[in-house]
Amino acid sequence: MNQQQRFVQSTQWLRPVTRWATRFSLNAPQWLPGPLRHAPLRLTSLVLKAYHRIL
Repeated sequence: MNQQQRFVQSTQWLRPVTRWATRFSLNAPQWLPGPLRHAPLRLTSLVLKAYHRIL
């Protein structure tokens, strides 16, 4: 199994969370500050970066 397949399999649990974070960011009211709207996406990005470094 190559590294890319292993990465996809090990982060499969994060896929629904990433979808939710994307929906939240796109559907959040515009009066909400940008950093707050995009916080879930930034968090999932950090998790993916950490997994990538580990593998």
